[in-house]
Amino acid sequence: MKKMDALFEYWKDPNYMVVPAEQPDTIIEWLSKQTRETWHRVIMTWNYDYGCEVLTWVLDQEDCDKGTAARIFDVEGLGHWIWDERLAADQDHICFIVLKNWERYRTGEFYHHPHDRERLLEQVRKQMNRGLFTNTPILDVVQYSGSREAVSEFASEDGNIVVAFDHWVRANGIEITE
Repeated sequence: MKKMDALFEYWKDPNYMVVPAEQPDTIIEWLSKQTRETWHRVIMTWNYDYGCEVLTWVLDQEDCDKGTAARIFDVEGLGHWIWDERLAADQDHICFIVLKNWERYRTGEFYHHPHDRERLLEQVRKQMNRGLFTNTPILDVVQYSGSREAVSEFASEDGNIVVAFDHWVRANGIEITE
């Protein structure tokens, strides 16, 4: 089956959505019963237009993997945080939470596929030369790589928690031909 045809079938499946968007408390409750592998898969495809409440919850968990935290930092940090000294001083901002919690995360396994690690590293060093981010693990966060993909049957799509497409395809015995 062509991938696009499979996607149309996937989106029509009434069981593909697990938790609908715009319900952060319900999503957090659901995530609290999942593994850090699922947290990571959800974060990897999280739509930031649906806010940071879910992201903050994950970052506050001791079982959060460094790869999950690094992904959040990469998306938010490179997106705008690193350029804005006011945001960088906001202790409630998710990038600050990553830096604050970095050393207490017990595992560092998951890849996070950074957008532009070299560019972010260059900007971090420039900001550090200006006296910002000293005494933080920011260089460790930016240089983090991980050793494997997280494995879970769930992901996120436009704020919804869903059965991951790759899992759905395998569970339904569909072979993608394109």
